[in-house]
Order: sequence, then structure tokens, then C-alpha cells
Amino acid sequence: MKVVILAAGIGSRLGNLTKDKPKCMLPIIGGKLLIDYQIEKLKEYGIHEKDIFVIGGYQFDVLRRYLSERGVNVIFNPKFKEWNNIYSFFLIKEISTIANNDDFLLLNSDTLFHKDILRYLLSCPKFNCVVLDIYKKLGKEEMKVLVEGDKIAKFGKDIPESLAAGEYIGLAKFKKSKLSLLFDVINKLIKSGKTDIWYEIAFNYVLDRINVGYVDTQAKPWIEIDTVEDYEKAKEMVRKL
Repeated sequence: MKVVILAAGIGSRLGNLTKDKPKCMLPIIGGKLLIDYQIEKLKEYGIHEKDIFVIGGYQFDVLRRYLSERGVNVIFNPKFKEWNNIYSFFLIKEISTIANNDDFLLLNSDTLFHKDILRYLLSCPKFNCVVLDIYKKLGKEEMKVLVEGDKIAKFGKDIPESLAAGEYIGLAKFKKSKLSLLFDVINKLIKSGKTDIWYEIAFNYVLDRINVGYVDTQAKPWIEIDTVEDYEKAKEMVRKL
């Protein structure tokens, strides 16, 4: 099992908190950083640092120095300023140590989650599987999901709240060989200038050909840290995990 953590974003809504470091290096509890927490939970399920790949961009040297000392692989996204996270996802294609037959986990670096959520994802029988929060009250900003039967039919912030099955929380499991169609689509999107979209939206072009299942959080706590308010909630939440 390999792990890819997307950590290239600037985190501008956190103001001075991310002035000199990427969002994933915010201290979350007792001096432990958010990225430390994620790595710790991965290790509890038998995943070693050498099998973790963090794709960074903003304050990359700070991130690289910190993670390299811990034996974690760090990859630079040169388009982190201009493009959305679609390019960070595309870089997975170039990680040669993730073989086509390998399962790999995908995490957003700004997500704090209960470790049981990771267990639910690892236990998903489908090759391609994402985690949904089906309990949260949804709004306009959430990456919502339509479901048909036991698979994902669409990702999008524009999905009406009344139709959405839940919110995609930024944790997923894929088999690299199953994503060749998606990488081809992303390549075409980038060449056509569509570089300002989330990788989840790129999935919509191939969901009729790539079967993506889901598990839910089973109401276990998690939070995506985008704002100072989120950060304060995360520091309170982690004490109860």
C-alpha cells in the first residue's frame, strides 16, 4: 500500500498562520503537526514512511526539509500557484514506485480525521473507493456527490444539497492501473487550458467507465482546515480523537 498526500496549496484563508509554512505543518496538539498526525495514523495501519509521497508546492523547501528527515518522499508541483489541485493529482502518474497493480491511498493534507475512517476506507472491497460524510448538513462550498446504487455518479460543488448523498471528505483509495483513462482525460483538460478545476471534477469525465464506490464516515469526526475558525475547531476536536 502506498499513500499520496496532496499538500501544494497556499492556504491563504489562514492568514499569517501559513505565512512561513504550508497548511499541513500547522501544530495540532502538543507540538504535533497536522502532517505528523496523518502519518501517525497511517503507521498504525502498517504503512511505512518510505511508502508515503507528499506532493507539495507552497513553502516547499520548509516541507521537504521536515519530511525528508522523517523518511517521507516529497514531490514538487511547479504549478501550485497558477493551477488547481488537478495537476497535483496528475503527478501521481509519474510516481514510478507506485506500480499499476498497487492500491494507493489519497489524502488531502488539510483533513483531520478519526482513525476509524481510515479503517473503513481500507476495508472497502472496491478497487476505487472514496469516503463520504452522509450526515453533515451541506452547503454551497462542500464537494458534494451524487450516488447511483453503490457507486459515485458525479462530484461537484454545484450539486443541489437536496440531491446529494453526502460530501467527499478528501480520503480515497485507488488502483493505479484503473486510472489510466483519468490521467488521459486530465492531460487533455490541461492541454485545453482547463487548469483551474479540482481533480474530483475530472472524475466526472470517466465515471461511466471507471467504477468508483464509497464508504461513509459512520458519523466519526473529521474536519477540513481552510480557515482560522476551522483550525481552532480542529485543535479542539483532536483532543477527543
